[in-house]
Amino acid sequence: METKAAEPARRGRGRPRDSGLQERIKTAALTVLARHGFSGMTLDRVCAEAGVTKATFYRRWDTPTACVVEAFLEVWNEAEFKDTGAPADDLEAFAHKLIELYSHSQLGACSVALQTEGRVNREIGAALNAAAQFRRTRNSGGLQQALDRMPGPPALSAGVILNVLNGVARNIHSLNWPVSDEELRVLIQSLLTPPGAR
Repeated sequence: METKAAEPARRGRGRPRDSGLQERIKTAALTVLARHGFSGMTLDRVCAEAGVTKATFYRRWDTPTACVVEAFLEVWNEAEFKDTGAPADDLEAFAHKLIELYSHSQLGACSVALQTEGRVNREIGAALNAAAQFRRTRNSGGLQQALDRMPGPPALSAGVILNVLNGVARNIHSLNWPVSDEELRVLIQSLLTPPGAR
């Protein structure tokens, strides 16, 4: 039976009155995780980094893990394909967003820490997988609609096209394999070219 991907639920005890304060705490949690890893991500360090009391933290989350997972998934949720009716331009904008996220000062280290912890902590693993499935379903669905409107759709599915761009964005950062804007445009045009038109 096929399960439908759902947008990850927000965690915590309730909505805080000061959204700016909440964002500061989440940024602090990402900073602490990137700097110290999971074993060093303590409540004391998160609160010190954010400049808040433990009581302030506990009004929003039960644990530092809950806070950092929410923060990480919110940032990655920005990786959204937006269909404006110009598939090549929209894919270029999406690719640049991916490059920006992979180049984020803390997300790379946090991603490694969370994925490693997610292999032994089922709750974290389930949250990461649900969020990834939600993003994939949303983005591939939006791109597929755009491809279906093209007079000659490409041979590759929306999911494969997005996988290619994700791999390029990841390699730019993790392997230091630079790709110029012009090379990115040529790649996207190649991905969008219908079979037989090459």
